[in-house]
Amino acid sequence: MTCYDPDASPHGWPQHPQRTRSYPLQNYDFQPSELLVLDLIRDFCRSYADPGSLAWEQVFEQAEQQLGLYDGAWLVSAVGRLIRTIRKTRKSPFEFIVSCCPDCRRMICTTELNVLWLVQAARRENRMSMETAAVLVLDNHNTLDLLESVTHLGSVLREVFPEEDNGKPSEGDAGGKSSDFPKYPFTTH
Repeated sequence: MTCYDPDASPHGWPQHPQRTRSYPLQNYDFQPSELLVLDLIRDFCRSYADPGSLAWEQVFEQAEQQLGLYDGAWLVSAVGRLIRTIRKTRKSPFEFIVSCCPDCRRMICTTELNVLWLVQAARRENRMSMETAAVLVLDNHNTLDLLESVTHLGSVLREVFPEEDNGKPSEGDAGGKSSDFPKYPFTTH
């Protein structure tokens, strides 16, 4: 957990002195859904690192505020499943940036970046990128459970945020020909 909080001590020392290498979030092309997932992940992590913060309550509040009761709870469940899988499987520490600090919110550290690339690949249904990012997130450990949980999260994001670009070519992009497959696999009559 990294964050400089000058009010944390009378001397203005960092509240969480281990600073991880971080990069400006604006350097990356993430969709609003992915940035929301990042905020939720940070609050889940903060809740684990500092149980007294009750940051898990902020996870629900933020998701419900932005998406409503049902979609918010659905997204929180999927993100929670992803974080639990990472916690059970990852052997090295998971660094993250505390999202309550406005300056820190504009940054992303390497571990968060790897997770967000994994989430982005899942939302776009890019299996090769998912597998690559999963290896980075788990430091080359068993990725099967992680791939299962992030695949679920990707499907939730596609359902809750259908307007976002999924990174796939549109129907007319494949050599100028339209696909014979229906856009949605189910129809109602």
